[in-house]
Amino acid sequence: MVVGVRKSIVKGLIWGRIIWLALRAYRNPRQTTVALRRLLAQRAKTQRWTTGKFVHAGGRYFWHLYAPGFPSRAFDAFVERELDRVESFRDAPPALQTAVFAITKRCSFRCEHCCEWLALNALETLAVADLHAIVARVRARGASQIFLSGGEPLRRFEDLVSIIGPASVDADVWILSTGHGLTAERARRLRAAGLTGIALSLDHWDPQQHDGFRGIDGAFRWVERAAEQARGAGLLVALSLCPTREFTSRGNIERYAAVARRLGAGFIQLFEPKAIGHYAGRNVVLSPDQQELLEAFSLRLNTDPELRELPAVSYLEASARASQCVGAGNRHIYIDTDGMVNPCPFCRSPAGRVLDGDFDATLECMQVSGCPATTSAAH
Repeated sequence: MVVGVRKSIVKGLIWGRIIWLALRAYRNPRQTTVALRRLLAQRAKTQRWTTGKFVHAGGRYFWHLYAPGFPSRAFDAFVERELDRVESFRDAPPALQTAVFAITKRCSFRCEHCCEWLALNALETLAVADLHAIVARVRARGASQIFLSGGEPLRRFEDLVSIIGPASVDADVWILSTGHGLTAERARRLRAAGLTGIALSLDHWDPQQHDGFRGIDGAFRWVERAAEQARGAGLLVALSLCPTREFTSRGNIERYAAVARRLGAGFIQLFEPKAIGHYAGRNVVLSPDQQELLEAFSLRLNTDPELRELPAVSYLEASARASQCVGAGNRHIYIDTDGMVNPCPFCRSPAGRVLDGDFDATLECMQVSGCPATTSAAH
């Protein structure tokens, strides 16, 4: 973590860059001021731009898991697209910010909450040329962050490395992984290819509980090893937690944060359980009290100076409840293992195949339809 005077300097440099980018975009001090005020208002409402903490990795500074590190071309693009949303300065449809792309059906785990359960270990339908073509289309639509998932993306390691190279030219690239199979040599190759970081799935602070949740003995140890190898290679480490009803208590989340600190994680991301995939047909939704507990936990870790050594927290469901869903082609899309475009990993309502037809039209149709979960809640 970046603390004290250094944090103030980094924050000043970041906002100085944002102001410069705004002046370059609008070429008008008054319009620049309007846009920056609206950007600050949006930040206050959604907490998407929380700057209570900065994480330093790979020579850059990160303040949110879903924002590219500073300085970088990806950071500049991210800021310009957010400015364009609050005060438009170009004649173009809203750009994507984040794309999650499941590049493989292969996985050795049998996770309790797996949203790809029905596709696991079936025959691959996307060749390596398809993977590159899909990533190219996502980049052309402006995504400044690309998260490569699966299945287990490390199971297509050579294809994974080949994707990261071109994608990392103008975007931050992450992998979402169990950590299974990440060696020191593989971590170095991923870093050399341009990978920004790895988000490791860890669903309990207790090794036995995590192994049971993931359906394989030794799963916890693989996370520990992967975190060590990733940090050694200069990769940013995050932990992904699915806080189930049984897990979500103050004691468990505090112990989890302590383990995250021990593993050197810069971020924790929370994904509430959803009744899809292996959870289909089950009542797994958290209670309002549990959601409030997680929101308070997130806010405390992100803003309390006494907890500056603990990771920052990304909790997109809380942001969606406070303002709006960022999926459904708004800022975020999910591309599944068959190349189908979905609103997000947890809202499966395919709008079309990336490689078929007009990708821009597919995204615009999805934006008009909106998030299925939000639409259902409204009714």
